[in-house]
Amino acid sequence: MTSLQEAGAIETETRGRSGAFLVGRSVGRLWSLAEDGPLVIALPLMASRRYEGLATAIKQVLMTAGLEVFLIFVRGSRQRLQAVRTRRCHLAVMSSFAASELCGPEDAVVVRLTAKTYNTGHRVYFSPSRVDRQPLRVVVDPHSADQQLLTSLEFAERNVEFVPAVTSQITRLLGGGQADAAVWTVDEMEAAFPVGFVDRRLSPAVIDRVGDRDTRAVLVGRSDNSSCLRAVTGGVLSDQIEHIQQDVIDGTIVAEY
Repeated sequence: MTSLQEAGAIETETRGRSGAFLVGRSVGRLWSLAEDGPLVIALPLMASRRYEGLATAIKQVLMTAGLEVFLIFVRGSRQRLQAVRTRRCHLAVMSSFAASELCGPEDAVVVRLTAKTYNTGHRVYFSPSRVDRQPLRVVVDPHSADQQLLTSLEFAERNVEFVPAVTSQITRLLGGGQADAAVWTVDEMEAAFPVGFVDRRLSPAVIDRVGDRDTRAVLVGRSDNSSCLRAVTGGVLSDQIEHIQQDVIDGTIVAEY
């Protein structure tokens, strides 16, 4: 206790026979003493304004709380989770849906954010002239748990040929005639919507199963370190993300991450 006080990590107050009480703490100093380095968080690539807002909000809120924060950007929720498991980072950002499908006993959801903090939802993008093609050529990204799992659910009853590709190639493949349909987020497709294509909602059965979990951001860490991670991140992140994120989306503040 004396060492923590001398390091500026905690503040105590002695109250006679009642003993010493904790009256203040610095989560930044506590984290630094425990980990001897910054809090490293893996986020998706900054492919949309919403992602930029999320990254800006996470870094700003945690640094205001006194934490030294280092962000890394990794394509695909599977790779981000693997970075946590191999201790290359402390936390990984992904959707609640991806976390529910990917996480095992060694993983723990540390922070849960509200709907539309991760994206505004997925839709099916397709060419009306090719919708009856047999088999239907559908883009799938094996590294993106959201995109792969939602695609499998959406086209489970169709005769399809999956076209492996990274999600950033969806527009090019659809527009170039190398694929006929794809499931992807509204945020990323609205910036480069393929000419001649249309979109629709996911099927009712898929929506019933997934709900809005594909739009909710969560931060996942290792189970053996989850108590410490919740102590330094949970209270501040849960309450303050949305406002900053929306300011970035609206252009009120400049994204900085």
